[in-house]
Amino acid sequence: MDRYLIINADDYGYNPQQTDAVTQLYEAGLITSTSVMTVAQDARRAAETARDRGMPVGVHLTINSDSRERPWRSLSGARSLSDGAGLYCGQLPLALHARRADVAAELEAQYRFLSDAGCTVDHADNHCGTLYGINGRRFYVEAYRFCARHHLPYRFPKTSGYLDRMLHRRAPRPLLALQRRIVAAGERYGVPMLDDLVSNPDSVERIGNYENLRRYYLDAVDGCIAGITEMFLHPAYPVEGDPGWQKRVWEFELLRSGDLLQRARERGVRVVSWGIFRKLKPEDTPV
Repeated sequence: MDRYLIINADDYGYNPQQTDAVTQLYEAGLITSTSVMTVAQDARRAAETARDRGMPVGVHLTINSDSRERPWRSLSGARSLSDGAGLYCGQLPLALHARRADVAAELEAQYRFLSDAGCTVDHADNHCGTLYGINGRRFYVEAYRFCARHHLPYRFPKTSGYLDRMLHRRAPRPLLALQRRIVAAGERYGVPMLDDLVSNPDSVERIGNYENLRRYYLDAVDGCIAGITEMFLHPAYPVEGDPGWQKRVWEFELLRSGDLLQRARERGVRVVSWGIFRKLKPEDTPV
């Protein structure tokens, strides 16, 4: 079984620094995918850029804000997702207040934002895991229904390696059971899913320096399993006054170096886009 690797740049449209970095990487052939955060401040420019350059994009489904000071606003106007100022910040308010019908309406509104802009949407993924069941709510059902309706593959791994890497240890049994439940739900809806998923979960302080980040992702290329793996990063130009943003700058430097593509070639890993799901038959991917 071949090993396929999607290299995705998340948060397209997050701000001008992110939009410009991702556009540069895509035009240089250094990434194979990106996903637009439709509620973010630079989303309109990102969508128009993707349309004008013929870039297929994912919809980065977002039902929460990253900041209480500068919250994002719902595109659907769904009241149960917002505190009045904008989308809730954090998982707990969503768990307590969000109505599943409003979640479904918001996902559709974010898809329409891209389709109305003339973008080709080739997959769906999720910001902060809000649709993965970790907040105690079964919003993954709304995500799968959405993907089935629009014939989109979805970012969720069928194997447990991602959980182990996120926790820096073997995932506990309850979390593994939740993952199996979510995978089974996706299969019932006929939604194509990833075999594995890779992203560095650590803060810039824990990573320490650029070389440690680089080594993490190169090791991940070496460890690609049979099937389809997505590696997602958040590349951006610098932003003043935010020390944690340095991780995004390092990820931009790594992608711009071409080292991931070179390592994939050396290891016989085929670098592809999300379009691989249209080309492979179900029997061509591992169970």
